[in-house]
Amino acid sequence: MCEAKAVVVEGEREEVVMVDVILLYFKDGKPVLRNLHGEEMVFEDYEIDSIDFMHHVIYLKLR
Repeated sequence: MCEAKAVVVEGEREEVVMVDVILLYFKDGKPVLRNLHGEEMVFEDYEIDSIDFMHHVIYLKLR
């Protein structure tokens, strides 16, 4: 399977905040991620910085 992981980037620091991501959508302009287990995270103050399809990584940064 090709699940992704979500990484929050703050300056030079990167933190994995979710693994096994299978869905990315937006609710009220905010990115929402859902993993394989049905858990969801809403990223209130973040936006999508980039998505690395080759390595299955979603990078988020502060707005």
